Amino acid sequence: MDQESIKEVPTERNEYQKVNDINPILKLLTQGLLVHEVEKWAKRRKVINPAFHTEKLKEMMPAMYLSCSEMLRKWEEMAVVEGSCLQNLTGDVISRAAFSSS
Repeated sequence: MDQESIKEVPTERNEYQKVNDINPILKLLTQGLLVHEVEKWAKRRKVINPAFHTEKLKEMMPAMYLSCSEMLRKWEEMAVVEGSCLQNLTGDVISRAAFSSS
């Protein structure tokens, strides 16, 4: 899907078929704009639309930046920890493959 098509999904409510046969628990978790039919979609879009105005998004940038920075820091820490685990796994596989009795 190209970028222009992706931009249309939240704004062109009639163009994209919604999923109707959803597991009840999954349905509770997915009550967003992408799964609502026309009437519900229009009402919810009207309610949330002001939150996505350019100026509002600009005001949210510091919070988004902090959240992303914290997540990147956590991922970097995980990469160091997981890296040593993967080295151990590699050594274990090579040892078993090279010195196995089977």
